[in-house]
Amino acid sequence: MKLQKRVFLLTACSLFWSIRMSQGAGADDRPSTLFLDLPTAVERALEDNPALRAKRQALGSAHGRVQQAELLFQDNPRLSVDVDYRHRRFALPTGKSGVDTEVRLLQEVEIAGQRGYRWEAAAKNLAQAEWSIVDAERLLRLEVTQAFYDLMASQEKIAAQRQLLTTQEDLLQAGLERFARGDISVLELDTLRLDRDQARKDLSNREQEWIGIEQQPRSLLGLEGENTLSAVGNLVDVVAQQAERKTPPPLGELAGCALETRPDLKAAHLTLEGREAELRLAQARRTPNISLGPLYKLDNEDQVIGGAIAVPLPLFNRNQGEITTALANLSVARTELEARRLAVRQEVATAYTRVRLAEERLAPYEKTYPDNLTQSASFTRKAYETGEISIFEFSVAQDRVAQARFLYMDAILAYLQATTELDARLAFACPARAESETSRRGKQNGH
Repeated sequence: MKLQKRVFLLTACSLFWSIRMSQGAGADDRPSTLFLDLPTAVERALEDNPALRAKRQALGSAHGRVQQAELLFQDNPRLSVDVDYRHRRFALPTGKSGVDTEVRLLQEVEIAGQRGYRWEAAAKNLAQAEWSIVDAERLLRLEVTQAFYDLMASQEKIAAQRQLLTTQEDLLQAGLERFARGDISVLELDTLRLDRDQARKDLSNREQEWIGIEQQPRSLLGLEGENTLSAVGNLVDVVAQQAERKTPPPLGELAGCALETRPDLKAAHLTLEGREAELRLAQARRTPNISLGPLYKLDNEDQVIGGAIAVPLPLFNRNQGEITTALANLSVARTELEARRLAVRQEVATAYTRVRLAEERLAPYEKTYPDNLTQSASFTRKAYETGEISIFEFSVAQDRVAQARFLYMDAILAYLQATTELDARLAFACPARAESETSRRGKQNGH
């Protein structure tokens, strides 16, 4: 009997610990959530983004080109040894066979300023690569910020949809009780049930959209593992901070500022200057380099020390191919620079227009608009519960309040996306002077 009790106790303890361990393992397997605010997300992306890291690592090739150009001589010296044996039959008056030895050490020397042109081209190439990285950081900052705002908006829409679903479930439960007392009809009860089902469907759709939206900032930040990403903050607070900013100067001044500060334009300028240096180098190489160095000669028993110089004769090859290639590259660089200037002007104008349209879209909303929507939904529910409005009127009113809330979020998101794009098109460098329309109206309405 005692043995049976001990076996039972041991089995119960084993089962208990197995359950605890399985619960613990299940908790460990659940994905954790990584909470990031926007500045931290941008900083992390600038450090861990795979594409940007690869671009920085590729900078080593530009450094290597500069190191090569800084060498005093581009080619190693050439050592040549000539040995002649004279048989006795062809000997000198001494009547003995002899050996003639000649040793030359020749070093090619660049002329016509080739070394300077080569170093200039390499230095321009390095500077261009560095500005290209700065431009990649600018574009990455734009992508991360816009993806972060998308994630934040998606989270807030899901939260609002869940709140709406909770309200519909409460109303359905109350409707079931009223139907049991005979206070409402089957049609009214079905309306409540359909509204609840629609709220569930909308929540599921928004959660599915969130999965795709969440992947974009994850890839930009180089996140690995099973952690989910959550954006810290809310759209209302962010747009309130944006409303305190000043809008940029008129479009003409904006375009001029962008043309001076954009890193992609600076990179294009350096590319053009590098191509010009390469053309000068190719033209200087029309005259071949000379090779010179010491000479030692053993002629029978006489030792001769002197110097040697080798001068190629440019009869056939005047470096025509390299010059033609350099001219073509220079023409391409000029065209690309003009195209980039035009693209910058167009990008700034487009982003400026989007900001204006987004300001007009957001301007009608006041700071108290979300509270007004919540109050309107509460009043509508009370009116239905007291019998002042029918279930059908209540359903329409609830739907209109929900749509108005989502339209407000969309307006905020569009404004934040537009201002972020304009900042990026201006390389986050151009000053702001004029007060924006949204800021003026926000101050009047207490926004």
